[in-house]
Amino acid sequence: MQYRPHHLAPTLETARVWIVCHGVESHASHIGLRISADYTAKSLYQRGVWAEALCAKTVAELEARIDAAKSTSLDRGEVRPSHLIIAAPWIVAKDLARLAATHPEINFYEVSHSNVGFLQADPHAIKIMRDVCELQVSTHNVFAGGNSQKFTRWATDAWRVPVTWVPNLYPTSEVYDYKDRYWVPGTPLRVGIFGANRSLKNHTTAAAAAAELAVRYGTPVEILMSSGRDEGATDASIREMLAGIPNVTLTKTGWLEWPKFRALVRSVHVVFQVSFTESFNVVSADSIAEGVPAVVGPAIDWVPEHWQANPDDALDVARVADTLLRDRTSPDDGRKALAAFVDRAWSSGWKPLLGIRGR
Repeated sequence: MQYRPHHLAPTLETARVWIVCHGVESHASHIGLRISADYTAKSLYQRGVWAEALCAKTVAELEARIDAAKSTSLDRGEVRPSHLIIAAPWIVAKDLARLAATHPEINFYEVSHSNVGFLQADPHAIKIMRDVCELQVSTHNVFAGGNSQKFTRWATDAWRVPVTWVPNLYPTSEVYDYKDRYWVPGTPLRVGIFGANRSLKNHTTAAAAAAELAVRYGTPVEILMSSGRDEGATDASIREMLAGIPNVTLTKTGWLEWPKFRALVRSVHVVFQVSFTESFNVVSADSIAEGVPAVVGPAIDWVPEHWQANPDDALDVARVADTLLRDRTSPDDGRKALAAFVDRAWSSGWKPLLGIRGR
């Protein structure tokens, strides 16, 4: 039978998705893009889509892998790659145009990994996205995308090109219905503040809220904080802020392979992710998967509304944490919210992108 590419006759059976990150293969916890790609690929795979996450250091390396996959697919009678998702803008429009012309049967999506606010630190990424929007107009298989609907709605209006929502997914098979992850008042409390130390991640307010809990409860509070990746912020102000406050200790955890990071999350009682701006926040999803409530800023809008605190008010962050720590239904509320987001991301994001109807 003559081969017809997916974009001409889309079905679940003809889709093969590559999610491509820039760099070398790694599954360390600080390589958030790669972890998100792994989780999204795994979620798609579980829904019947042939999906793979991979890394490439250069465009030439990526093209060689495409050529090899197409050759192997031809030899084995397998489906060729149909969608190539570029996770975070790193391929410039000139190179993307050449890839698209050489491989007209593949749909290429260059995806902004952040909402607008985080992009202030990466003007090169903004330029790439703007150039890709222009390229989208003149090609049939190049598309601009974003994993945040707040970004895609703005970019669609501002750049006058439909920008596709390409959301993160999270494998529901990794979510566990734990029954024993509760903090007992009067006992030591462990608080997780994870992720790169960026100003917009707002670790300082999170640490201030943890200190407030130590004062309020009069029990030891250990703050476990990611270390080794300071991006425009340091922990010096946090250490000065905590100095002299009784019952508070700060433990730097370093960067861990993702399974070990999940085990670390499992060991805490509450996680703080009070970012000022976000697109998804995989740490909050990991917390939910491990039965741990997360206090977040409203930017992480898919979590339960009562988990959200004012990120500019340490006392409000502490208030929400106190409520969640005493509410034994909070882990189940988190699981329901994550499941609802994943279902919506599949039905409203990935299915239209893949051209799949039904299922």
